[in-house]
Amino acid sequence: MQNNLYGESPLSQPRDRQLILVPDSVFQDKANHDLVANKWIEQYQADNSDGLKELINFILKCCGCDNEIMYYDVDPEAVARAIADIQKSVTKQETAEYPLISKNEFRKFRQNLSSFLESFVSAIVSENLLLQDPALLETIRTWIETMSASVLRQFRHTSTVIALDLITRLAEWAAKVRRAEATTNRQLEAEEKQAIQNEGRIQDMTTKLKESEEKREKLDAIALDVFNSIFVHRYRDVDVKIRIDCIQALGEWTRILPDVFFDGQYIRYLGWVLSDTVASTRLEAIKALQKLFKAKDSVSSLRHFTERFKPRLVEMGSRDVDTTVRATTIELLDVVREVGFLSPDDIETIGRLLFDSEQKVRKAVVPFFVENLNDLYQEKLEELGGEEAIQESLDDEDDEQGPTLSWIKLKCLVETLATYDETDEGEENEDQSTGKSSSIVMKVNEIVSRFSLAGAALWETLDEVRDWEGLARYLLYDHSASKAGDDDIDDEDAKRKIKRAVALDAKEDVILLQILNASVTGSLVKGPEPPSKKNPKRTTKEIEKHKENVYRSLMTFIPLLLNKFGPVPDAASSVLRIQQLMNLDVFQELRQSAAYSSLLDEINRQFLTHSDEGVLKEASAALMHAKKFQDLEEVTESKLGQLKDETVNELGNIVRGKEPATAKFSDAIINAVRRLEHLLGIADCVEILETPFPAPADGDAVPVDVLLALLRRGITVNELEDELALHVLKALGFYFMWKVAGLNSARNGEIDDEDVDILIERRDKSAEAISTLLDKRKDANNVKVAAASMLLQLAATFAASSVPRLGELSKPLNKQAQDQIMAVFDALEKAHAKSQGKKLEPDEYAAPEDDEEEASQEDEDGTDESTPLMVEQRLCEFTSKIILAALGQVLDLKTWKKRLARNQLELGPNYKEVVNYLDRASVGRPGVRRGPQSKKAPQPPAQAKKSAETVVDSDEDEEEEPPAEEEEEGHEPHEEASEEEQGGTENDGSEPDPEVELPADEDEEMLDV
Repeated sequence: MQNNLYGESPLSQPRDRQLILVPDSVFQDKANHDLVANKWIEQYQADNSDGLKELINFILKCCGCDNEIMYYDVDPEAVARAIADIQKSVTKQETAEYPLISKNEFRKFRQNLSSFLESFVSAIVSENLLLQDPALLETIRTWIETMSASVLRQFRHTSTVIALDLITRLAEWAAKVRRAEATTNRQLEAEEKQAIQNEGRIQDMTTKLKESEEKREKLDAIALDVFNSIFVHRYRDVDVKIRIDCIQALGEWTRILPDVFFDGQYIRYLGWVLSDTVASTRLEAIKALQKLFKAKDSVSSLRHFTERFKPRLVEMGSRDVDTTVRATTIELLDVVREVGFLSPDDIETIGRLLFDSEQKVRKAVVPFFVENLNDLYQEKLEELGGEEAIQESLDDEDDEQGPTLSWIKLKCLVETLATYDETDEGEENEDQSTGKSSSIVMKVNEIVSRFSLAGAALWETLDEVRDWEGLARYLLYDHSASKAGDDDIDDEDAKRKIKRAVALDAKEDVILLQILNASVTGSLVKGPEPPSKKNPKRTTKEIEKHKENVYRSLMTFIPLLLNKFGPVPDAASSVLRIQQLMNLDVFQELRQSAAYSSLLDEINRQFLTHSDEGVLKEASAALMHAKKFQDLEEVTESKLGQLKDETVNELGNIVRGKEPATAKFSDAIINAVRRLEHLLGIADCVEILETPFPAPADGDAVPVDVLLALLRRGITVNELEDELALHVLKALGFYFMWKVAGLNSARNGEIDDEDVDILIERRDKSAEAISTLLDKRKDANNVKVAAASMLLQLAATFAASSVPRLGELSKPLNKQAQDQIMAVFDALEKAHAKSQGKKLEPDEYAAPEDDEEEASQEDEDGTDESTPLMVEQRLCEFTSKIILAALGQVLDLKTWKKRLARNQLELGPNYKEVVNYLDRASVGRPGVRRGPQSKKAPQPPAQAKKSAETVVDSDEDEEEEPPAEEEEEGHEPHEEASEEEQGGTENDGSEPDPEVELPADEDEEMLDV
């Protein structure tokens, strides 16, 4: 037995001195690794056991272990015992740090380790030890294989990295040998074709080829041996870092040695990892696949792989929970589309992501969408006779405002978006019926539509979308003549054929108008085209001049667009939205007051002639936008005054000669109140609402009193009465806010006591009508929620008033009103919990409910077909009104604080944050205690960091798919998974819960993907 150099026991003693060069070269920078590797080869050839002992000790040191082995431990049969003894010693140490994860002391460790292994393998191959001494690499493989299955992360991670690097270096040499072999083959073939052959040279080359073949086969065999003994287990290790290292290495091997690794039996591992639970691992697999598919010469070999894993790739692109993974997958699918491996359905599924709610996803899908659009465009050109024939026909066209080639592409664009929209609407309805939420942008009270988002995403890529004036001319073109006539068109009538091909239908008009909105926005935000690519900067003066030119052009286009599309609600809304982008001061600068007045007249006309909610909202926003420009204030206020008169007079004409509370009305009453509600949202209409209707209306009827009378109709339950009640409640809410705000801003001497008395009387009538409505309606539908919100708003508005009489008269709501509000809150809370599949904390004082009663109550709570997001929004909005009322002391703060906090931790982060506002705002108020706080998890002692992870190994690695689960190895826990490792709780790329912690016996194991 050879003695230890220091006379110490073989395993337990740390190294105190550095006698060999290998560790120094890796742990220190600027070392000559070639020299070190050659020195070690000399040492090994002089004494095999001593050389291997020092190399294994070096590997142990790389693992952060200072223990050493002796030469007799090198024997493959002693490896398991030696590793077990070392593990027992290491678990007693204070720290689990090791060089690979140390960011300070060993920043360049991995780079140096890789460089040394490159030199090490080169030295072995150069000395022909592959063939002369196969036991060398076999012994090294046995050690790193055993260490890679260790319960200690530092051993497992480091040995896996060494194994992966070893395969990489062997693959590089195998590729180099293949290239040399190919060169020799060519030389041999050339020599054999010579008229006079050099037999000696032929014999030398034949011998050289035989040696190269033998060396190549040995290199391949060793690399695959390491792959099969280490990679196939560690690619699904519990440690996400190890899994990522494996996938990165596999992607590199397919590039370095495609003859071996560019094969289905190896590439399939990338496909399996697409279902990894951690986003970063899935991302590495996608990046590796991108490189494979970009290799055009060998992409045909990926057809079988694509057919097998394409559904998963499409799913990841459209539904993965991680935005970066989705965006990267879409980029990969674009390459897959180029090689023709995607079906039309797959192309449509990915193309529809142009409507996605995530900007990163929309940006990633643009190249995919544009290439598909170009294909459709080329098909359309071929249908119309080819690009040259079309251009020739267009050049002969007398109409300068007529069709262009860009119109054909825009037509393809809107047709595609219209198709995607129809598909999404069907899927959204299906998702809502099954309680699922869609990743597609919701079309609920949206200011920016999905088509505007799509247009914004395409703005930088498509010249046709960037040319907003060309878009406007296309929209203004009269297509009626093109649509008229027989469907059979003479093939020779190319001009008419083109005009019919670019004619837009009503839906396509709306889509193109919304794209126009995005185009104008992009032009204003991005500014003019840079003078050159080398000089992309633009001066402030250039940007301002560009904006002014856009505003001047809009002065011309908007009236024309309103005139053409005004009768169509969706189209009118889109045009009104574009108006809000203008700086209206341009009318004043150009002395175009008449044009501005005409524009406001057109907006008023849209407001008065439409009952569509979207048009009224956009017309109101357009008028609000106009009010911002003080130089035009006189004209704006004049037009706004006319609009107030006409809106209120419309209401007076409808109720003339009828009792508002009981008479039968047509839909006109709903439209009139709806317009009044929107008008009150942007302008103070108190004076006109308190002024009796002009003759010939009945007597001294006052508009606001008519609204109060209409409110009493809210006890009647039907669709029309519900809609009327909603608009009346909102209109009255605005009225009381404007009225109280006006009194607050008035001086004390200017406040008329009689005016205050009338206001208080109206408040009481309103509160009484709301209380009756809440009492009569049993289910918590939109009307009941709006009524309860109005009651809270009314009380809070008066309580916050600076007018003494209003503030003094304010008092907490009575018990009946608070109980009614509580009932509405309970219903909204249950509806939200039901939509999220959450179980609520029961009221400790509530009487128990039987199952039938509870089921009936749940049916009532599910008031309409709302998405979970909308249900959550209603709960949060109503809760915010409760909080404001409680802080205004019109609700019992202590009672409501306790009630709101009961399920605070169960109803999601949005609700929790709303309730936290009450917690923060009520600090220091008497009788208020802070709500429940989530307890901090106790910090584990430092020793816990060394607890073990069970490492998954399978004997069934030759199966086509990995097994569903594996038995745990019987290890005692020594090392706990890091926080990043435990992050792998995402549900196959769908809906992860980042706070879930697996039980101890499951956290140790990662099932096969």
